[in-house]
Amino acid sequence: MNRTLKYYNYAQCYAHYTERIMSVRQAKIRGEVIVAKPVLMLALIDGIGQGVFTNNRFTLNEWLEEHYLLLIRQYAKESQFDKPTDISNPFWHLKTDGFWHLQYKADADKGTTPSKAWLKENVTFAYFDDDLWTLLQNEEWRTRLREYIVEHKLTSHHWLRRLSEGLATIAAIMLVA
Repeated sequence: MNRTLKYYNYAQCYAHYTERIMSVRQAKIRGEVIVAKPVLMLALIDGIGQGVFTNNRFTLNEWLEEHYLLLIRQYAKESQFDKPTDISNPFWHLKTDGFWHLQYKADADKGTTPSKAWLKENVTFAYFDDDLWTLLQNEEWRTRLREYIVEHKLTSHHWLRRLSEGLATIAAIMLVA
């Protein structure tokens, strides 16, 4: 369902969350950025688009795990690790980026990365900020955000573009000097 709110500023919300997405902290292994958090976000966005998630409550279910693995194999570099990052890592650590939240069953917050079994046992559900959830209900803006994540967090060509811009600047400086 493509729901549009009359008095909701989609463009402003999109700008806010693309800025937040660019600030998502990602770990590195052997100097390469781990893509698990952006991949989890894509899986969640796809689940919303396919009607798997119809309210702002996400659980570690079979569909999410399988779709995450499909996407992580698509976007992760083989050189990063012997096996794909387990979904428990981004599901847990995305909460540090401020727009993904975990609802615990009890006073169960854990300081270290828990296992998938621990998450299933102690987290009732996870959820996005209400504004982000509302944005993702609109097909056009959901598609835009998905494409933004792919372009800016999951493909290397955006780094090449920045590199070429930097090289062009250096060339211009050298011509002037």
